[in-house]
Amino acid sequence: MLARIKRLAPYFLVGPISGPLLAGAVRNFQSGRPVLAIMYMVALVECAIALPLLVTKLGVNVLT
Repeated sequence: MLARIKRLAPYFLVGPISGPLLAGAVRNFQSGRPVLAIMYMVALVECAIALPLLVTKLGVNVLT
């Protein structure tokens, strides 16, 4: 039961899109695959920071 909670925790804490990316980064760092973990982190940053900034910029341009 505790293993299931640990496996599903990122989905509930971070969200349905960012959760799997964060879990993938952590598990790949723990497994000794830093390059794949960094790729997960880049995708996480793009989803969490770059995408909202891009949408905001495009929305402001449409309104003005």
